[in-house]
Amino acid sequence: MRSKTTLKHDEYVNKAIFSDFKIYDILSRQIPEHYNIHFSNSSAIRYAQLFDFKKSTEVYCNRGTSGIDGSTSTAMGFAMMNDRPTLLITGELSFFYDINGLWNNYIPPYTRIIVINNGEGNIFRIIPGPSSTNAVDEFIATKHHRNSEALAKSFGFSYFRTEDEETFSRALENFFKPDEKPKILEIDTSAINNAEILKNYFEFLKV
Repeated sequence: MRSKTTLKHDEYVNKAIFSDFKIYDILSRQIPEHYNIHFSNSSAIRYAQLFDFKKSTEVYCNRGTSGIDGSTSTAMGFAMMNDRPTLLITGELSFFYDINGLWNNYIPPYTRIIVINNGEGNIFRIIPGPSSTNAVDEFIATKHHRNSEALAKSFGFSYFRTEDEETFSRALENFFKPDEKPKILEIDTSAINNAEILKNYFEFLKV
């Protein structure tokens, strides 16, 4: 018998608009069997823990001191030493911060990276404290308008970009197909109030 919390979770997910929250729901169902999934730190692993991923996948994260450094390097090193395909799911700031993790010649072509780009360190609008200051945009969340396209080209990755649920779902169909190059799929959610959607989710579970 499904618990009340699980039923309310499903109800909220079904009604949720396309957002960081909704992306994790879609990925939990669409990632192929037998993938190694590496979540970067900060928002990525916090969202991931709310959803059930397939039992055949193995999940990893650099959880510890909670810093974003090293997430990409860990995932790429793992990809090079494992026969199963590896998928890194990361926020854009974590990805940009550790971009030298892609600077090698041995990343397998079946490696995949999903970059969820909400245009800032959105975690600082979710956790208590930072969002109450008037410096959050410039000095804490560090809002920006950058993307990963040039980085993908520089390191020899195929690159795809999407910003809505329809194109994201279509892109996923080809994203996991075999290719001669590893691939990066970037989802732009910067125009969405992602923090509010997540906060509303937790409030909804309390009712």
